[in-house]
Amino acid sequence: MAAKRILLLNGSLLTAHYWSGGHIKVEGEFTHEPVGLEAFATYLRKHRSSLFYLLADIAEEGFQLEDLPYVQGGDREALLQRRLSQYYYNTPLAVAASLGRAPAGRRDEKLLFAALTRIETFTPWLDTLRDAEAILAGVYSVPLVLAECAPQLLAESGPVLFVSLTRGGVRQSFFDSGKLHFSRLSQLATRSLDEIGRTSANDSAKIFQYLVAQRQVPPGAALRTVVLAHVEQIPALKDFCRDTGELQFEFIDLAATARQQGLKDIPADSNADKLFIHCLATKTPAQQFAPASETRFHKLWQVRTALTSTAWIVLAGCLLFVAKTGFNIYDLGDTTEATKALTATDTLRYSTILEGLPKISISPDNLRALTGRVEALQKRAPEMEPLLTHLSLALNDSPRIELTHLTWKIVNRLDAGQKGSADAKRIGAAQPTASASAGAESWVAIEIQARLPLGMVSDQRAQIELIEGFAARLRDPQTEVQILARPFDIESDKSLRSASESTDAQLADAPKFALRISRLL
Repeated sequence: MAAKRILLLNGSLLTAHYWSGGHIKVEGEFTHEPVGLEAFATYLRKHRSSLFYLLADIAEEGFQLEDLPYVQGGDREALLQRRLSQYYYNTPLAVAASLGRAPAGRRDEKLLFAALTRIETFTPWLDTLRDAEAILAGVYSVPLVLAECAPQLLAESGPVLFVSLTRGGVRQSFFDSGKLHFSRLSQLATRSLDEIGRTSANDSAKIFQYLVAQRQVPPGAALRTVVLAHVEQIPALKDFCRDTGELQFEFIDLAATARQQGLKDIPADSNADKLFIHCLATKTPAQQFAPASETRFHKLWQVRTALTSTAWIVLAGCLLFVAKTGFNIYDLGDTTEATKALTATDTLRYSTILEGLPKISISPDNLRALTGRVEALQKRAPEMEPLLTHLSLALNDSPRIELTHLTWKIVNRLDAGQKGSADAKRIGAAQPTASASAGAESWVAIEIQARLPLGMVSDQRAQIELIEGFAARLRDPQTEVQILARPFDIESDKSLRSASESTDAQLADAPKFALRISRLL
């Protein structure tokens, strides 16, 4: 953080103070003569990275109270600048402070217009600060500092006249409801306790008459007057500051107040300059007198500080991310090593289990592949229920046929099956589309072996009709039927036999035939 240096201006003398943690150190005194200004410029260049606060404690001040309509935004800024130029047209060191709004009626805003009226007092110092490119935070006055810290000391919210002693003289500041209304500095010649007490009492009486004339204090009411002084000098001041019907004096110990505010260098007398310097460093007022052109380097410093802070925050975030990533990598390395060890243990246990199993002629890889093929076949296995149901219905419609044997299989193409089966070829030719597709598709097929009643042995025509009727009953758009074998041969290359010969040869056995029904997978 940048060091804070307070430049206290008392008339033609400027005193530089270094503030740090409640301690105040005087670093030099400079006059407005060329030699003094050159020494001041050297001092600024030596501490060019510090923040400078110019604190004025002079009598050339102006205060104006006015009630204005409440406006906002650009209109308010224009109104305030116009009023400042009307009241203090000869100085740029002017500021407007809001004292709140009226509780009723149009609710006008009460404004305090304050200015440092003698610009010639500040010009040499401001020029030197500007030439040295010093970081000027602002130009302040003791009344502005009092406006920040005095309400805590005064406690009550009624009209109060606050009397304090500085190097410049005795200052009387009037507060109402904790808001500063005006301040006045009375210069001293000898700075003796008698002069301080006499000036405090006489000026307080004059200010009371002024406040009554301005109707800021009701007639006949006593004005509370608080005097800030060192505890050892309070008895001497009480001899002059006596209560009257107009003024009621109270005394506050300067040393106790300094300790309460956190000042480490306690004043040895009633001079409150150190207290005001400390309050300026710790409770900097929001308003200040310097125009934007004088605080340009302070604005640049704020931007630079913000960018630097952001960069440090980003760097800290990156370092945290890197640390977290490194920790994750380290943890992942440990996890990897543990996983490797666990894998090695599992592999050893698996190998031990394999060694204990009975030896087989097939390797584990081939067994695994074979198991995979079996599982694939099981997934492709068709349901036999529809085809068997179809067969059972056909058998119900043909009670004279007796089923003797049934074989189920999957074939890649349909074949007539047996040599000399002319009917199978004929039936296959009658279904060209199905046969053509059979060459490229897989079929589920049931080969049926059946027999006819023994009484039909001698009646071959009846056998043919019954078999073909059964085949026709099985055939439908989804089912392909092929007759694989008949009870007798009907092909052209077979010799004919008489009925009596056939009968003698087949009386012992019932007529048998075979056929195949197929459906596409």
